[in-house]
Amino acid sequence: METAPATPQWNVERPFLTGRFHPPSGAKPYPVETFCRGSENVIGSYPVSVQELLVIDDLLYALMGIEGWYISIKRVRGKEGRVIFHIDPSMDLALQELIQRIFPLCENYLLISQFVEAKSQFKSGLVNHAFAAALRALLLDYQAMVAQLEHQFRIGRLSVQGLWFYCQPMMGSLHALGIVIEKVSSDNLFGSATLNLLQSQAKAMVGDNAVRSLQANFVYHICHNFWGINKSLK
Repeated sequence: METAPATPQWNVERPFLTGRFHPPSGAKPYPVETFCRGSENVIGSYPVSVQELLVIDDLLYALMGIEGWYISIKRVRGKEGRVIFHIDPSMDLALQELIQRIFPLCENYLLISQFVEAKSQFKSGLVNHAFAAALRALLLDYQAMVAQLEHQFRIGRLSVQGLWFYCQPMMGSLHALGIVIEKVSSDNLFGSATLNLLQSQAKAMVGDNAVRSLQANFVYHICHNFWGINKSLK
């Protein structure tokens, strides 16, 4: 029985090459298992207006799965690939409340990007390959959104409230996909089982037309790509 080709071992041993869990440029490296960084001055020692500017810079990093000076990342025990984001507790409480609403988007982005890396391997099967390719296209749109937010911040036109508003279109989509990905990963689904899960989740999202349409499109693109790959192999 033929076995699928193996990916290079460094792809597993060196997570920085996959874009996961690397600190901002110029920062010292931190252990992979736990990320807890502080600065000499806690953020709460600054005026609220300054805190907002500092935390927006960190949030732009967090949206790409990168730890900031006042936002740290920790892995969730017992859940492969799951992480949670923590904020400096000295920060203004109103800012904390708003920022914590954005953290699920950051966490789902990391979950999806890790899934794309893992399921791009040969052993994952053609359906999961096609699913990962469709997710990669979605992540490109997400990254373009973050780039636009950073531009607005650099020209002084972005607040935390504005950032929260602009992230809304992606919140529901990435949350729904995160649920599917956790199920696929935990149950090690392949082939038609992945398609059936996507289809059932799309039906369950009857109250959210945007998310339902997104998941239905994923099923279509997976089938289309799968058929195209099979045709090329013949």
